[in-house]
Amino acid sequence: MTQKNSIAIIGGGLAGLATANALASFGMKADVYETAPALGEIGAGVNTSPQANKALQAIGLGEKLAAVADSSAGTHTCNMQTGEFLEFADRNKAAARYGAPYYTFHRADLMDAIASGLDPATIHLGHRLTGIEERGDRVALTFANGANIEADIVIGADGVRSVIRPALYGDDNPTYTGQMVWRALLKGSDIPSDLLDPAGHIEWVGPGCHLNAYYLRGHDVVNIVTQEDTAKWVAEGWSTPGDPDEMRASFPNPEPRLKKLLSVVTECSKWGLFTRPLNDNWGRGRIQLIGDAAHAMLPNAGQGACQAFEDSYIVARWLAAEPDPVKAFENFRRVRIKRVHAVQRLSIARARLKHMRDPVAQKAMIAAQQAGGAGSSNWVWAFDPVADWDKEPEVPTIEAEI
Repeated sequence: MTQKNSIAIIGGGLAGLATANALASFGMKADVYETAPALGEIGAGVNTSPQANKALQAIGLGEKLAAVADSSAGTHTCNMQTGEFLEFADRNKAAARYGAPYYTFHRADLMDAIASGLDPATIHLGHRLTGIEERGDRVALTFANGANIEADIVIGADGVRSVIRPALYGDDNPTYTGQMVWRALLKGSDIPSDLLDPAGHIEWVGPGCHLNAYYLRGHDVVNIVTQEDTAKWVAEGWSTPGDPDEMRASFPNPEPRLKKLLSVVTECSKWGLFTRPLNDNWGRGRIQLIGDAAHAMLPNAGQGACQAFEDSYIVARWLAAEPDPVKAFENFRRVRIKRVHAVQRLSIARARLKHMRDPVAQKAMIAAQQAGGAGSSNWVWAFDPVADWDKEPEVPTIEAEI
């Protein structure tokens, strides 16, 4: 029997659940359809910058998030092979400047906090989307478990491997970037107390690769996440087991602190980074894509989840303000696409900066970035999605393409 629902969200990850919360905060009920049999996120770190936290606070999640977040003091950037200090990004100053904190989360804790604000009856697990059809003022959805749903509107938050996207645009699959990620979670007690001093977060940059290490859950966990240029094909997926020795070999001649940190790794995972050329294929009619389904980006500016949270607030605000959902989605795209494309370009440019093979030129460019401008995060964090949800923001010109 076909059920009828007003708003269907496809995907129960961070973007989908945040959007359900945002809609609820404006008096709109949404049903979330998730492929997995249970909500959950693989253990990893997620950073949320001030403008994203403003959006999350505005939909009533501020206290829940503060209870499980680590307030990041900042990031020390060092040369991977010499240990030379290059930059300190003071996030406490950023929080004061932009009026909201910079947080670091264990991904599972963030997921639980966002999910806890929703009625469990609105979350439908074990629903893998297999078909979508536009029927005038309704959208029909078919799932692998035999369920058939009709909704007034559909919000696609189903990630970089979105099922909705190719249904709308045909062969629009993400492509491998030639970059891969290693990730490991370590016990904080296994890490010498001075290894991540003074701020608890170090980024090492070097030729063709970089590595971040920082505390989660106080000092209980150390998250390691890396990125490297590679000629090898590496499949997408967060749970592909990796070889710790292969991971260590990816960082030749590491400075002593980094070498010690890598020596502690006994388990790791790896995956390839996939994205697609920047385009405006974000939805049509009564179907709107958000998050990675609309604009998958490299992680180098720390904005993947943040831009999804901006999406969540702003799409809900437009649906609350505009009775015609088609017009609401058109306006959402009008105010979002230009900004998100600039953030995507920033992420690409940051990868190139972090992987420069000339350490002298790299040091000079990092210093220039620290001074502000298009290559810094100032313009990203300064945006206020709550006050300026209906405006097309000014963005810098950044020359970077996939």
